[in-house]
Amino acid sequence: MSALFDGRLARLLSYWSARRGDRPAPRRADIDPPLDIPDLLPILTLVDVLHDPLRFRYRLVGTAVAEGFGRDATGRFVDETLYGDEAPAMFATYERLSTEIRPFRRHSRLAWNQQEWLVLDAIELPLVDDDDRVCMILGGNCFTMTSDTGGPARDYRPLDRDGGWDQD
Repeated sequence: MSALFDGRLARLLSYWSARRGDRPAPRRADIDPPLDIPDLLPILTLVDVLHDPLRFRYRLVGTAVAEGFGRDATGRFVDETLYGDEAPAMFATYERLSTEIRPFRRHSRLAWNQQEWLVLDAIELPLVDDDDRVCMILGGNCFTMTSDTGGPARDYRPLDRDGGWDQD
């Protein structure tokens, strides 16, 4: 795993990879976080992927995630007033994950949330239905403080097999 990963994110990626086998992503029915990885629940999110029209709704927001963002978005849609000016970029990243059916990594200062001193390191992992269409996104989210408020605001790229940034 990449040295940049919080160990919990590396464990979540390993869990997801083991459940997917040779497929691009595991089925939603293949995972059971409360049973399999209960200690990770505070950092997890589950996002429903709704089709026709494409929308994304937070089904579950772990307690550490709600605390880090300063709100609990459970039941809310990504395109609602959750992310301010960043809402279109957030929607586009979820759309890309849903289309490409591959894991992504997000590294972002929370400038949109007036918390530029707080950095989010996250992985977002697709889950598919029986028709191999992305139906949910499993996320792991870890927060750290930074004094580098002049660095890049956000980076969102696919993950390579070792959990680092894919260069494509």
